[in-house]
Amino acid sequence: MVHTLASASGRDGMVAGQALDLDAVGGHPDVDALAHMHAHKTGALIVAAVRLGGLVAVEDSDPRLTALTRYARAIGLAFQIHDDILDVTGDTVTLGKTSGADAARAKPTYPSLLGLEGAQRKAHSLIDEAIAALAPLGERAAPLADLAHYMIERDH
Repeated sequence: MVHTLASASGRDGMVAGQALDLDAVGGHPDVDALAHMHAHKTGALIVAAVRLGGLVAVEDSDPRLTALTRYARAIGLAFQIHDDILDVTGDTVTLGKTSGADAARAKPTYPSLLGLEGAQRKAHSLIDEAIAALAPLGERAAPLADLAHYMIERDH
């Protein structure tokens, strides 16, 4: 559990992702580079949170933990894509931050690379992937499926 948390916050997680994010400002990364960056930022923290919950109940080698990790990677990226979408479509009051800030700072985002509709399709595809990953967990995973949907239905 300590290793999971340390990896998520250290040079293989949030720290690496933040460095990649700062390097990307004003640049032109492709979709794969953007996904890599996000996997190391918010995605790493979401994966750690889900894995920590799973590790309370099962061993690291348990296939259910593998399913949870696949789920978490998908919702982590969907969360970030939706965050990029909200920066374009949301209003400052609801978001609690200035809308349009990513474009103003020349940050590469999914809407800037795929267009708004392409980014929305990608987020929905990731949620489908996340829910499919939960299949081995059966009905007990219903709250996690609900959480996955929330990732791309939220307005802030």
